Amino acid sequence: MAKTGTAEPVWQAPQPRIVQYRNRRYSIRLEPVFWRTLEFLAERHGVRLGRFVGQMAEDYAGPNFASHLRVVCMMETERARAEASLRPSRVNVVDLVLSCPSPGLVLSRYRTILAFNPSFARWLGPGNEPATGADLTSVIQVRPRRPLNEVWLDMIAGKVPAADANVLHVAPGRATAASGRLIALPPQQDDEFYAVMWLSAPRRPATVAPIAGPPRPAP
Repeated sequence: MAKTGTAEPVWQAPQPRIVQYRNRRYSIRLEPVFWRTLEFLAERHGVRLGRFVGQMAEDYAGPNFASHLRVVCMMETERARAEASLRPSRVNVVDLVLSCPSPGLVLSRYRTILAFNPSFARWLGPGNEPATGADLTSVIQVRPRRPLNEVWLDMIAGKVPAADANVLHVAPGRATAASGRLIALPPQQDDEFYAVMWLSAPRRPATVAPIAGPPRPAP
């Protein structure tokens, strides 16, 4: 009787590759399925693989960049799954959010960002575009009337269809505020939950004033 194991197929063994961006070389070991996903994502963004990976490497400060790339690829799979399953009233919600002029995001049940539109990226400001798969609260502060975790669990359980919140994004030298609304989407299957978040009436960015030092003695 043949033994069954959990070893990965030989053709999916990690493969080392070197990518180059801005005169820097990055040596990375990934399984072929992840390399194919990264190549697809780079093509979708209209850039070469080296630039796509290099830009993420410049923004990543964690201990294991290869694991980070795997997470990015897995979140792309979840985003694609959302595109396939989110079709209430035969409308693709992801496409709707991406084409809307108001800042918007699509969120998974774990509050990870599956997709966001260009308006949301502009609202955050240059250089602050989040990676797909980022946790919502690592990108912006969301402050509903009750604790966000309580509100979110109630939305997953179907007790609360929507919730309003104040939203704040803080970047070096600026803080941007807006009103936000979280909306639970009709479930297509029992184990699925997605939500959309819209921002409205964004206020102008506020410059963060430097901390004043002690008064200087009069001459």
